[in-house]
Amino acid sequence: MTDPRAQVYEFGDFRLDAGRRLLTARDDTPVALTPKAFDTLLYLVEHRGTVLEKQQLMQAIWPDTVVEENNLNQSISTLRRVLGESRDEHRYIATVPGRGYLFVAQVRVPAAEDRAPDGPSAGASIAVLPFVNLSADPSNEYFCDGLAEELINALSKLEHVRVAARTSAFSFKGRQSDVREIGKNLNVSTVLEGSVRKSGNRLRITAQLINAADGCHVWSERYDRDVPMEDIFDVQDEIALAVVDALKVKLLGKEKSAVLKRHTNNPEAYLLYLKGQYYRWKTAPEDFARSRDYFQRAVDADPSFTLGYFGLNSYYGYGSAWGMLPPDEGWPKAEAALRKALELDNTLPEAHLSLAAYLLVCRRDWSGAEKEIKSVLSLNPKLPEIHHLYSFYYLTLRRFDEAIAESKRALEGDPLSLIYSRLLATCFCFARRYEEAIAEYRQALDLDPNNASVHESLAEAFELRARHGDAALERQRTMLLAGDYEPAATLCNHSSEADFARATLDRMNERAKTGAYVPAIDFARAYVRLGQRDQAFHWLKKACEERNVYALLMNSDPFYDSLRLDPRFNNLLQQVGDGSRASARLDIAAESGSNHLAG
Repeated sequence: MTDPRAQVYEFGDFRLDAGRRLLTARDDTPVALTPKAFDTLLYLVEHRGTVLEKQQLMQAIWPDTVVEENNLNQSISTLRRVLGESRDEHRYIATVPGRGYLFVAQVRVPAAEDRAPDGPSAGASIAVLPFVNLSADPSNEYFCDGLAEELINALSKLEHVRVAARTSAFSFKGRQSDVREIGKNLNVSTVLEGSVRKSGNRLRITAQLINAADGCHVWSERYDRDVPMEDIFDVQDEIALAVVDALKVKLLGKEKSAVLKRHTNNPEAYLLYLKGQYYRWKTAPEDFARSRDYFQRAVDADPSFTLGYFGLNSYYGYGSAWGMLPPDEGWPKAEAALRKALELDNTLPEAHLSLAAYLLVCRRDWSGAEKEIKSVLSLNPKLPEIHHLYSFYYLTLRRFDEAIAESKRALEGDPLSLIYSRLLATCFCFARRYEEAIAEYRQALDLDPNNASVHESLAEAFELRARHGDAALERQRTMLLAGDYEPAATLCNHSSEADFARATLDRMNERAKTGAYVPAIDFARAYVRLGQRDQAFHWLKKACEERNVYALLMNSDPFYDSLRLDPRFNNLLQQVGDGSRASARLDIAAESGSNHLAG
């Protein structure tokens, strides 16, 4: 009997490979699906011609989890979009009112001899896991993470290979997960894993490529090198090329150059950059702050190192945009680093991504930002970060349907990203689709149950839905996770928004007295909750003068609905801009081909 897990189904312009957990279009191009969307499609196809009740589907797709109907609705919506169905079209999936769904397309099950080869060539996909640190010194972990991240970046240059994004792949770090489980969760056919051991003056790197369907090794190799690691670049190139060969992907000249591209030949600068990247991904502010010094030392060691300047821009730009640094201090340094990065390499998608964010948040130049976003999409349309930024761009313009669509595209490329899941929830919330927002915030908390910012956002969604008890509980959790134990102890399930606001104001005033930077928007929101309108507008004016993301969202955020009829609110929106008028721009790197960095 044929194993249904290894079955292949063809319908319309698509081929669904159950064994490799892969959906491809007619030209063998992989179609990105989240694991649950793939499971939903497979179950529908396997039970084609049968009306499937919603409860039956939810039990089959989420067998060990209690979920809401919205989770299923989101999967169906995703499938209809990727299959090319319009709102009123039912070429593949039909809704049976009051019951569930029916897969209506004709399905062909090709004979074994007609199928694609078993090797990972057609529609190849891969996840690169963090390399395990087997050294006695735990500080070598930065190199293990950096090696995996560089391989992800290199393999992502391949047009016909889908590479799981860093966030999703790194979510398995430190977990004893079966390769089959990893393949299923990331929707990939192969997994690259390895280890690094440094002992004295010797460095040993092992790497193995594993078939996610059966757990069998496709390729493995061991690399022994002397320290210092002047030839670490060669090792990375060897691993990348060996993986490409094992995936049976034909490497064109242009793609090979992209895969083997080096941004520095200085090993000291490179290792400092890897340390900076290691800390840049940390969520604790004190760890994130450490990235700055490593990036600075990297460009000091090699002043022509593009990625080092990109790292500096990431630190200053992200910190300024999200309230971690005073914007008037951080943005000039972010701009200087970005200028240098673009001057050195105007083809780097990450630099144009940073330029788009800079134009939008700091310069409030919507047309310039969108131009750069489209530039990045032309350079690397598979980059989840650009769809994430495009979603935020649309959110500032109240174009909620487009914001939601772009957010879903980001999640398709990086399905285990808490940041992308949180933004999708925020898009639902701002679109006043509160139940969907609550469901998505809960999915984000499944990825990180102890994320204070998600608990805070969930509290606001509950409040907007008039679920005040749930909102109070989430606010209390937010304070506990932030280490504010004393005010958290005074709040209970019956505490009001005003109680929370007073506790928040006390905490912020204490921080401000120490000289710490507190974004003006935090004070403004506390006074809105207290109903002190004049104080709220005083701080909102200050918030609009600060160049961070928060003022850009005032026009969309339902939190401010109570203020919208006040003429002062409209004046503030005009001060921020609404994207209908482009600010003046100045060229900053014309000699390198960069069109503008707004001024």
